[in-house]
Amino acid sequence: MELEFRHLRVVRAVADAGTLTAAAAGLRMTQPSVTEALQRAERILGGPLFRRGAHGATPTPLGEVVTAHARAVLEALDRFGAAAGRTSPGAVRFGCTPSMLLASLSALVPEVLGAEAEVRTELDGVAHLELLADSRLEGALLAEFPEREYPLPDGVRRVAVAVEPMFVGLGDRHRLARCTEIDLADLAGETWGAASTARDHFGDHLAQACRRAGFDPDIRIMDATEALQAAEMGRAVLPVMPGSRARSGMAVVPLAGAPVRMATTLFRRAGGVLGPADAERLWAGLVEAQHQVVQRPPVYRAWLHRHPEWTTTPSRPVPRHDPLARG
Repeated sequence: MELEFRHLRVVRAVADAGTLTAAAAGLRMTQPSVTEALQRAERILGGPLFRRGAHGATPTPLGEVVTAHARAVLEALDRFGAAAGRTSPGAVRFGCTPSMLLASLSALVPEVLGAEAEVRTELDGVAHLELLADSRLEGALLAEFPEREYPLPDGVRRVAVAVEPMFVGLGDRHRLARCTEIDLADLAGETWGAASTARDHFGDHLAQACRRAGFDPDIRIMDATEALQAAEMGRAVLPVMPGSRARSGMAVVPLAGAPVRMATTLFRRAGGVLGPADAERLWAGLVEAQHQVVQRPPVYRAWLHRHPEWTTTPSRPVPRHDPLARG
């Protein structure tokens, strides 16, 4: 495992911004992706690069050395890129809703297409598809929800990457925080904090699942930071991606029967830079990352072990995937 340019960019961004949240915004990445990249850099280099506290992230002695070298290397890389700009391919533009696969997407695009990925992240998947149809993006990796798929614009193709159960995030003092799995009905009366938009229909999917369980949910739309703080304080429960890493003050617990689900879908523009063969290679890399990276947390691994009937990813590129289909 070697240090890569993307690791150096994350180190420089954290040093410049002073917090992982601000660094993620500047890099147009999710905070979990920045955290994962920083942790990988620290494992490679053999020690912590930043001290994280109430006032932000400050470099350790090792972090100061690495940051100085990161600046020098990246500045040289920028100069090289400017000099070679007339003959080298431009970055391939992708859209992405918050995803545990975002870092893998950024790493796979250069391998598949021989060009850096320029990834635009935001919650509104419809906006990504509009840009894709308008030739302002070459591809998009988006979260969708059962019976609430995005309508396909003309000329846009889709392939299923994964279908996952969504878990719930609870304050670690919540009465259900130490359960192996929770019946959705046991969360009746709770406030749900959700980072969502009107056009992704996640709120509709969650509400429908709760009604099937016998209650109408109280869903409050919050940004990610507010939602996490509300959960830690016991004021809300959160629907979370099953690959979410453990966080101090919060427990991640599966829902029995997987009543709330999320699909990750790769979209491309027909006739664009991402042709059928390259799209299949990119899909295969994302499927591998799903199993090797996203499904690594112990809670997720344990759930999959208890539910061998659930097949997260399709065996071949198809537009849609049923995780419980046999054969």
